[in-house]
Amino acid sequence: MVDPMGICEKHELPLDGNGECELCRLSQMPSNAPPERSAWWALIIPLLILGAGIVWGLSTFGSEPEGSPQRGVQRVAPRPADPAPVPAEPAPAEPETAPPPAAPVTPQPSIPIEEIPVPDRSPEESPKGTQLDPPQTQPGRANAEPVPDWKRDLARKRVTITMYATQWCEVCRRARNYMQANRIDFMELDTDENPVAKQRLEQLNPGQTIPTFQIDELVYVGFREELFEAKLDTASQKYL
Repeated sequence: MVDPMGICEKHELPLDGNGECELCRLSQMPSNAPPERSAWWALIIPLLILGAGIVWGLSTFGSEPEGSPQRGVQRVAPRPADPAPVPAEPAPAEPETAPPPAAPVTPQPSIPIEEIPVPDRSPEESPKGTQLDPPQTQPGRANAEPVPDWKRDLARKRVTITMYATQWCEVCRRARNYMQANRIDFMELDTDENPVAKQRLEQLNPGQTIPTFQIDELVYVGFREELFEAKLDTASQKYL
């Protein structure tokens, strides 16, 4: 056993014959571990790659071949020039014709008012409708007063009205609706369903056209509102 030469002040271990402890001797031996990489390379390498990419992009897109259109600019083919307008030939002027001479106006001699002949017409020779005709009045009613409405309506209700018609007749339907709307009493006979009514229609109207009205003693064929009302007023005169 070797006696120690002393105690290492750093590691507090016994010293060998060279005056070193075990830890001091190991710390002086070369290490086989790879040296540590510097942190600067981790920053420098990406920057170099980025710079190389920027340079390549500028060199590729910055220079464009000659004759290529600029970006964002649309090249349009030049428009051909319009041909020069050809002056139109003036239309030949139409010859003016002089208006025909106006016919001379021959003045008519004026006739004095005193010399205008006035025919002397007697009352017998005067035409009807002139002022020479005296107004015609019905006998017995020269000073008759106007008939009141209630009396006229009562006389119209006393008139007997018979209408010869059919169900398929459009004019008959219009006449029927008119009399019902104006509250005019009437009796309707269907000539298609009633043989006796058909015989009576043939006696009143040989043409057998419908509608045919028998308004008391008056016979009226067809239907128009104003003519029907006139026939009804005429028939009601005897009841006033």
